Amino acid sequence: MTPQVCARCQTTTSQPVVVAIEHGASVGGRTLYACPGPRADSFPKQRDPFEHSFPVRRQR
Repeated sequence: MTPQVCARCQTTTSQPVVVAIEHGASVGGRTLYACPGPRADSFPKQRDPFEHSFPVRRQR
């Protein structure tokens, strides 16, 4: 993976971890990266936007 700027400490890291994906209505979104370890763990867990979009199948 190419080096990215950490969203927490603003330094360049050669092992970036995706911590968030931002979406925009009129503009494309962007991906936020962080340094691995405690910095990446300090970001809140992102919810899955498709988690509740599909109906649950009933088991008989």
